[in-house]
Amino acid sequence: MTDLLEPLANSNADLTTEPIVLLNKYQKLQDRYTALFKLNQLSIDCANLNTFFEQVHRSIASVMSANNFYIVLYDQTLSTLDLTYHVDEKDEMEKRIYSLNDFSGSMTNYVIETGKTLLATPEVIAQLEQEEKIKAVGAASIDWLGVPLIHDGFVIGVMAVQSYSAETRYQESERDLLEFTAQHIVTALTRLQDRGRLQAAVDARTRELMQQIRDREKAELLQESLYRISELTNDPDLDIDKFYGMVHNIVGQLINAENFYIAKYNPSNEELFFAYVQDQQANDETFYQPRKLSNRFTELVLRSGETVLLDQQSMLTLHQQGKTIKPEPEVVSWLGVPLIDSGDVIGAMVLQSYQQSTRFTEQDAELLRFVSRHVASAMQRREIADYKRKAHELLEHQVKLRTMALEDEIKQRKTAEEKLKHAASHDILTGLPNRAVFLDLLNNAIARNKRRPAFKFAVLFLDLDRFKVVNDSLGHHAGDKLLKKIATALIDVVRDTDTVARLGGDEFVILVEDLESDDVAYDIANRITELLSAPFNIENQSVFIGTSIGVLFNNERYGSADNMLRDADIAMYHAKDKGKGRYEVFDSSMHKKVQNALSLEVDIREAIANQEFVPYFQPIVQMTDGKIIGFEALARWPSEKRGFVFPNDFIPLAEETNLVMEIDLQILEKSCRQLKLWQQRLGLEHLYVSCNFYCNHFFSVSLPQDIQAIIDKTGVKPHQVRVELTERALLENNDLVLKNMYALKKMGVKILLDDFGTGYSSLSYLHRFPMDVLKIDRSFIENVHERGNHQAIIKTIIDLAANLNMATIGEGIENVADAELLRKMGCIYGQGFYYFKPLPADDIECFLLSKC
Repeated sequence: MTDLLEPLANSNADLTTEPIVLLNKYQKLQDRYTALFKLNQLSIDCANLNTFFEQVHRSIASVMSANNFYIVLYDQTLSTLDLTYHVDEKDEMEKRIYSLNDFSGSMTNYVIETGKTLLATPEVIAQLEQEEKIKAVGAASIDWLGVPLIHDGFVIGVMAVQSYSAETRYQESERDLLEFTAQHIVTALTRLQDRGRLQAAVDARTRELMQQIRDREKAELLQESLYRISELTNDPDLDIDKFYGMVHNIVGQLINAENFYIAKYNPSNEELFFAYVQDQQANDETFYQPRKLSNRFTELVLRSGETVLLDQQSMLTLHQQGKTIKPEPEVVSWLGVPLIDSGDVIGAMVLQSYQQSTRFTEQDAELLRFVSRHVASAMQRREIADYKRKAHELLEHQVKLRTMALEDEIKQRKTAEEKLKHAASHDILTGLPNRAVFLDLLNNAIARNKRRPAFKFAVLFLDLDRFKVVNDSLGHHAGDKLLKKIATALIDVVRDTDTVARLGGDEFVILVEDLESDDVAYDIANRITELLSAPFNIENQSVFIGTSIGVLFNNERYGSADNMLRDADIAMYHAKDKGKGRYEVFDSSMHKKVQNALSLEVDIREAIANQEFVPYFQPIVQMTDGKIIGFEALARWPSEKRGFVFPNDFIPLAEETNLVMEIDLQILEKSCRQLKLWQQRLGLEHLYVSCNFYCNHFFSVSLPQDIQAIIDKTGVKPHQVRVELTERALLENNDLVLKNMYALKKMGVKILLDDFGTGYSSLSYLHRFPMDVLKIDRSFIENVHERGNHQAIIKTIIDLAANLNMATIGEGIENVADAELLRKMGCIYGQGFYYFKPLPADDIECFLLSKC
């Protein structure tokens, strides 16, 4: 009986076990579904990668063994691995960026190279080590499972788990789970990186705009202050004390000037006179009395002729060094600037603070130094005006008393006239002869040569190569100092019989007379070039300036100084064109080059009148299937006089003379007319033409009317017309440019931003101006398949355009590799020699006929 019941008992046990097994399987499936759902939600909601990776780890660990888990991000450009998350029972690794070479031979490196998931059991590991594809790195594991993180076909990282226990083994289900997780990690990573780049760009542009606003407000306030100082100077009825008080008020609007004084210096008796004082804590009444120069801080400014900015510690240091008296303990910050007129220190303007909250800065010093130049000039003009007034009153009094006084006044007037005469013939800044004097001397040399042909001379025309950089970086005050030093240096270089003059700005001329040979002039030019190639010390900073020199020798064809200066100037510009920092001797070919430019301008004007400019059409294709969707119309000039003139030979001059605007309109009209003919003959209504427009078009209020007139005349539809502009048009007259662009958009004309990425690209431009298409510049596209950094830039531009609902056109595509890579990146349209060269209308029509 027992034997009969035994099978029945076993059957009941199986029936009891089977639901439990099914229940466990269901629970595992439920846990896996919950984990997958949570991973999907995490990829959408995550705002921080660090917490995201930790939550991913927890989700994975809830459905599989993942005690040993890590994620690395791979940078292909820099060949680095970023260990962003790492949990391991045996290996401890710092979360930082490693070189890819540090992981050479690892299974992580193997996954990156293959781009495929690796489930490495002991058998697989042994086989890969035998094939020398991997080597042992870190603690040995039983099972290792790694999946690649792939974005747009490129491996950007690896996610891996590993087991050190034989009880924990990984199967295909764990591999599928990790591969699913990898997709969501890539999605979250890409989204956060795009958001970060966009936010960084927006923040940078916001800071730039705020700084521009602050700088503009500061400049406007400074300009208004200087204008008010100038007005005070020109008011002859204003009392001098009141003048100083109003100057104090103006300075106080720019800087904290509660404690302010102006001290005037008389060098003849070395006496200091305080013309104006406003001090909240003037405890020592004798301090502001007239005095001989001593060792106080004001004297420090007068003796050095430089700005002095001091805090309490630096003032004590000067006292301890024996350079000044002991400072007042109440003074927290002290700022003094010299008042300089015509190179002479005539006094000092000083601010001091007794409050810890008010400390003067270098910016305050620069501002006060700038204002001081105008104050010094104003003070001198006031004193001169007062002097003249008093002199006149004295003259009237002396005339009544005695004739001797009149004679003295006459002598004073003669002295003043001599000073005025000197000022009229010399440069105020450098003291060198000015243009008028130099022309007079040069005319005399020309006349002397005609009387005595053996008398030889030369003109050297100098232009400083990097003077604008000095002015822009260090300020005009530093530029003035540099000009003075250069003037002194030039006088030392030339002979005593030679004349150095300043024409203005950064231009100097030298008249070299009594030449024994041309080598004398060459030697002087070489010495000047060598001299100005060495650094000048301006305000404790080394400045490299350099010069370009035009050399011109006397010739019987010259009858006036103006003509000689003109040709010397031409030679100087040839020196600049050949690389700067050199000299060039004038010859007739240089003059001929200028004449050729004038002749070319005349021919361009005639060509415009004769409608000689014609469009060549370069097809624009869809990159997915190569279908032609439109053309870029390029200006070409088959000249009746010159033959075929290449664009590089006439467009720069056309832009310089603004003739390019008429050429652009002619090309647009002819292109639209040709497009209409193709539509009528071939029925190709989907085609459009795109024309380049010079930036000045967008500064014209008549631009929309000009384009509308062409559309009406040719009969094309507005959406079949595209206008291309460069980023330069977006930098000036923004309001007018924006108005013109919206007018074109309203008409239905699309707008393309040409050469994007090479100029002043800014996200604010893309948001503010209504562009339809970004044209990626050829400089990024040329051999892009070999240049990883350019691939990243192009991909960023394409993604940015897509986010802004703009299309992209790749320019200058010349090979199949570049075309295929751009297509994979998502570039919509392309053009270049790989597809078609620019062709005349007849050739394009033949091609279109062959395709119909």
